[in-house]
Amino acid sequence: MTSSLARLTSWTQVSRRLSGIAMLAGLISGCTPLMLDNTPAEEHWQQVTYWPLELPTPQADDRFSHRPASDDQRLAAGDRVNVRVAGSELFDGSYEVDHDGRLRLPWLSPVDASNQTIDALAREITERLIQEELIRPGLAHVSVRLEEWAPLAVAVSGAVFFPGEAVVNAREPEERMVRRDFAGGDASQQRRLSAALTTAGGVRPDADLSHVELIRDNQTQILDMRGLIDGEYAANPWLREGDRIHVPSSGAFQAALMRPSPITAPGIVIYASNLTTPANNNNVSNYTVLRSQVPYGVRMLQGVINANCVGGIQATSGSRRAVLVSTNPMTHQPVVVDRGIDDLLANPADVGVNPYLMPEDVVGCYDSGVTNIRDIARTLTDLLTPATLL
Repeated sequence: MTSSLARLTSWTQVSRRLSGIAMLAGLISGCTPLMLDNTPAEEHWQQVTYWPLELPTPQADDRFSHRPASDDQRLAAGDRVNVRVAGSELFDGSYEVDHDGRLRLPWLSPVDASNQTIDALAREITERLIQEELIRPGLAHVSVRLEEWAPLAVAVSGAVFFPGEAVVNAREPEERMVRRDFAGGDASQQRRLSAALTTAGGVRPDADLSHVELIRDNQTQILDMRGLIDGEYAANPWLREGDRIHVPSSGAFQAALMRPSPITAPGIVIYASNLTTPANNNNVSNYTVLRSQVPYGVRMLQGVINANCVGGIQATSGSRRAVLVSTNPMTHQPVVVDRGIDDLLANPADVGVNPYLMPEDVVGCYDSGVTNIRDIARTLTDLLTPATLL
């Protein structure tokens, strides 16, 4: 009698527990939406109708009216040159421009090399040899050959993703060693203005490329660089020590700038998460790389697919949702976008529904209601199993 009463009491407790779990399951299965500060499609910063979606067409001769005054490559600190003096091996050798911009040859006083062309440097060395009576006039024949352009630091500001100091023409030590052993010159294009823009993260989609400012020796040159987007002529001068670059903002989103080019980002890094169940570490979740490299110009749908949020069984993959946490590059304000996977698939061309991804964006995916109910059923099974052993 006592045993039967205890067993009945135990079943009563289990029944109450199951009733509570069932109520909880009913609440969870309703899948109450997340309380996000969601941005509607019609209000997204890439969707505003009065912003132009294409670059303005310039006048026929507009691009040729702002050519740089001079466009020749000049030496800077760290550049390596090879010097040969006819009839005298005392001065022959490879030399690097010092940090103070001067070249130091044996027996000769330092020669100013910074911001000099190769030919101008050869003439300067020739004159110095004659002035210091190391070689008689008429016998001083100097040859200067470039061996390697060094990295060059310039300042970039304005409508670029990562303004600040940009170091162009940076190379790995192994590459520099190989070049010194085998190369007889250096035809690198990485000290042009376009290289500085890509090093600074690329121009933003609101950049005014028709009025890029190059500030040199306290003088400002206005350059039209639109041709680097559409394949026409574009001013793209060589950079020099002390140059500053400013890219003004047009104040408008331009979809034409949302693709790879010589002055936009070659690719962007996004952070993606697609965990069905929160994990204690990445190894448990079988997702070892949180950062993903994607081409510049991809949209939210591509980021969602990159996170493996699309595809699979229709019953369990339908009605999933994705969240994009981004930043408006013009206002620097965070933007949260909550979209259904079905909406993204149905409206891939709508920038309000399916916006372009920006550098360092975060993409997260949530499971469908079917998956949630399935997980609840597993939880109920785990809880019921001990009760069956009573």
